[in-house]
Amino acid sequence: MKLTKRNLSLIYKATLIILCSLGIVMNFMYLKQPFYMTISYYTIQSNIACLIVIILFFVKELRNSPLTEGQIRLKAGFTVMIFLTFLVYHFLLSPFLESLDIDYQFLQFSDVLVHYVSPLMVLGDYLLFSEHRLIRKKDPFVWLLIPLTYWIYTLIYAALGGIFRLGESVSSYPYYFLDIDTYGFLGILPWIGLIMGVYIGLGYGLYGLDFLLVKIRHKEKYERE
Repeated sequence: MKLTKRNLSLIYKATLIILCSLGIVMNFMYLKQPFYMTISYYTIQSNIACLIVIILFFVKELRNSPLTEGQIRLKAGFTVMIFLTFLVYHFLLSPFLESLDIDYQFLQFSDVLVHYVSPLMVLGDYLLFSEHRLIRKKDPFVWLLIPLTYWIYTLIYAALGGIFRLGESVSSYPYYFLDIDTYGFLGILPWIGLIMGVYIGLGYGLYGLDFLLVKIRHKEKYERE
């Protein structure tokens, strides 16, 4: 099989689908929690969302079906969604969990898959194999609906009596920076603001990379000619 860009893209996506699926399944098995509890984590939801998107793109590429501008912009939005998973885990959750006296194995394979491998591979897939310069300036603000929707979901989940377990501790919220019971509504607002700001920054960072990649490719094409 000739390694064209299309074939490389299909191989890359197939590998990503396998690893992302494995990470999701392993987390459901390792956490040993009710289905509704495990699927309520942003990490799991972002991995499932991106898995669906990558499968959709894989099938369309396999069939040589054209991709619409809207589909590519949607993929960009979900790329930002899952990259936030990587950032929050690495810089907020991992240090927090290490400070707790709980029986938790850090950087186990299932954690690495959903927090590092999938987010970085989804970003790589977008940068390497997607058409660029299609993201609109307003898109990063539209993509804010993703984390805002998740926040609303956690509020409804807590209001309905849902819980999350971490070792021996029990909380109505999945992450400490969303825990209204402990810190109060005003106490979590700075965290919400920070996450929203990071999300917009990631969106415009991807927008800038789009512009830069097209510029580099045009330069390389001009030099070859």
